[in-house]
Amino acid sequence: MATLPNSNVILPKGKIGNLVFYTLNGKTVVRSRPASNHKNKNHPSPLQLIQREKLKTINAFLKPIKQALDFGYQEFLTQSKKGMHWAYSEINNKGYNHTRDPGIDPAFLRVSKGNLLGPENPQVHRNGNSIEITWSDNSTEGKARASDETFILCYCPEEKTHIWPKSKFRRNDGRAVLELTSEQSVKSWHVYLAFSQTNGKTQTSILSDSVYLGRV
Repeated sequence: MATLPNSNVILPKGKIGNLVFYTLNGKTVVRSRPASNHKNKNHPSPLQLIQREKLKTINAFLKPIKQALDFGYQEFLTQSKKGMHWAYSEINNKGYNHTRDPGIDPAFLRVSKGNLLGPENPQVHRNGNSIEITWSDNSTEGKARASDETFILCYCPEEKTHIWPKSKFRRNDGRAVLELTSEQSVKSWHVYLAFSQTNGKTQTSILSDSVYLGRV
């Protein structure tokens, strides 16, 4: 930083090239603008490389199910924060390890979030070409209702494909059976379960936190 002597010459103010002119205590001061640091951009540190790989890996993992995540996190969506962003936070905090292959543990994926009562004693079984999910009927507890509907997501990240059944099962059913196509039956699936309840006034859904049931 340098101070210019007072004179009759009109001195500039603001930015000119890599110099910045401004007034300080009645005197004109000039300083150079900080140089752009291209080192980290072109020669990132090992930690920066890990962070970049994490961002890339988690986003690629979540992208195939982004519509399902928007449904599951619908109570929390904003213009700038979608379902993928909420799910990213969950995996980023607990479910990613760059020293592991694969780096993401799907057990830490949460596909929905909300205050609705979640599934009780959920279990999943694979029976040939079908997936059977069972749970205990807890429709008399809290704000749960017998008519609450299942939100089921089966995800195969290696194939970037998922099953999001449009047919719903009720909380008091205690059981859901998904019939698999011949193509789906040769894959293994990570299975997630939550409940949703329709808000009669807004016709939107409130959801429970999802539960990871395992891989079948």
